Amino acid sequence: MMLLAMSSTTTYAQKILGGDLSLVPAYEAAGDQWLDESGNIINSHYSDGMITYVRDQAKWNSVRVRLLVDPTADGKAATCQDLEYVKRLGKRVKDAGLCLLLDIFYSDTWTDVAQQWIPASWGFDRSTPTATLAAKVKSYTTEVLDALTDAGARPDYIQLGNEVSYGMLWDTATGADKSNWFTLGSTYESKQSNIERFAALLKAAREGISASKASTAKTILHCERTGNATHCTNFYQWVEQAGFTDYDIIGLSYYPFWHGSTTYLRATLNSLQKAFPQKEIHIVETGYFSNNGVDASKLEVNTSSTWAFSPEGQAKFLTDLVALLGEFANVKGLYYWQPEECGNGSDGTTNRVMDDWDNRGFWALSWRSGTHALQGAASLKAMKAFVGADDEPQENDVTSLFQNMNFDKGTTDVAWSITTSGWGSGPAPTAVNEWHSSLTSGYLMQAWVKPASGLEAGRIIWQSRDDMPAGTYTVTATVHTDYDGLLLFANDDTKVIPATSEWATAYNVQVSTTLATPGTLTFGLSLATKPTATGELNFYADNFKVSQQLATGIETVKSPVRDMDNAWHSLDGRRVSQPAKGIYLHGGRKVVVR
Repeated sequence: MMLLAMSSTTTYAQKILGGDLSLVPAYEAAGDQWLDESGNIINSHYSDGMITYVRDQAKWNSVRVRLLVDPTADGKAATCQDLEYVKRLGKRVKDAGLCLLLDIFYSDTWTDVAQQWIPASWGFDRSTPTATLAAKVKSYTTEVLDALTDAGARPDYIQLGNEVSYGMLWDTATGADKSNWFTLGSTYESKQSNIERFAALLKAAREGISASKASTAKTILHCERTGNATHCTNFYQWVEQAGFTDYDIIGLSYYPFWHGSTTYLRATLNSLQKAFPQKEIHIVETGYFSNNGVDASKLEVNTSSTWAFSPEGQAKFLTDLVALLGEFANVKGLYYWQPEECGNGSDGTTNRVMDDWDNRGFWALSWRSGTHALQGAASLKAMKAFVGADDEPQENDVTSLFQNMNFDKGTTDVAWSITTSGWGSGPAPTAVNEWHSSLTSGYLMQAWVKPASGLEAGRIIWQSRDDMPAGTYTVTATVHTDYDGLLLFANDDTKVIPATSEWATAYNVQVSTTLATPGTLTFGLSLATKPTATGELNFYADNFKVSQQLATGIETVKSPVRDMDNAWHSLDGRRVSQPAKGIYLHGGRKVVVR
């Protein structure tokens, strides 16, 4: 018997596992480095540092990033995620083949149940007509989503506000009047006008998504009243009663030191799954203390007798949480809050990344920027169990082809050669035919040429097998050069390597190229133009990696499916005449055949 799962939302082949990594670029800029379980520096050992580390080692398939209108308004170090910041980080996430969850705050700075302030630049306050404010919400939503899409950072999931349990856009921060909010412990009728105002703003945000270049993204409505099943269920029921139903996913925050034990979470999930059986549920924020310096007297609930405030207690919390979530068929997503936390950054007083500790990250903390040991290896392992062995990602899959390459002539992976004719009369570059795991212990290849003007434009080439399958390939390397014209290339695509006179500074560089048909991938370093400098040109390069992004899932077959509604396709785009058990694309959506 063939059973079609034809709901208004997409049926995903796998669960979503990830975390909010909104501070990664800020830590990188401050000079912080994270170590993996083997002691490798994540920033340089993985093709895009933390982003590809969580993909490759933690089994994550999604990253959450927050977006604020003007994060400079409150002077807090951690609220730095303006549109330009999110464009850059979002593109890194998408380039790594991960899903992007965009958390739109609809405020200059931080929002939660205690603060939901209208951006100052919008020029509105609590008395602004709802229709006027809604029109701005719609246009702003479309504007930022189009900008992100154009920057290569199109979101897959969009959160309509952050922890909007009591509504949003109450007033200006200077006025700070909460008369537009509502609480969830009374009745719908007592706050009906405020709830209807909130629902109108949500509708406007949803319309803004539909009008944007990210119109296919799934929408999340986020509530943090997880410790009270009645309040949490009231929130979603009241919003729908006020006329807003066009969202895909119930998003929850769950922190046991605020929301209580898993007994409360279980009650809330039971209530929501019963009231909204058609909705997926994602835990879009969770976290637990890894540092025993926490002042338990300041917590709403002291959970240290259940899970110690330590890396071991953190891992046990996640183990218990994943086991509980597995009891609920509707729970499809789990995100950890700010796992990258590793301290305050910089020199401890200026250029700081955080103003204080949260004590919930997976790495050792320090007051100043530095190198941080991994303390949460067991926590990352506990989270992996959420997706399980049968839930390996079938979309956004990235396969590493060549990593930690030594480029010896005898290897079967890569045949290498140095093209000396293009390097003029100067000495040919030298290569060290052994792999070095980091730049501190040596370089895969290095060269000094003096004078630099003795070089011509040319390339140092490594060439792969000539039977590479069609697809998009990304080449990454860690390179130092003091010359403004050295490139990393892959076939005809190039990326300029930043130049610096600081010998100890190297940059992680990546370039992507696409083979339309099976063929040869050529990659390496090149000089764009003949140098005119009379001084020495030097460079060293290491940590080369080649990966292929597989063209799978709905992205590659969306148009044909729309054109041929009666056709069936597998997730890798193949047309199927008689679908057996499995997940297929049919009529523009994913369908489960049982």
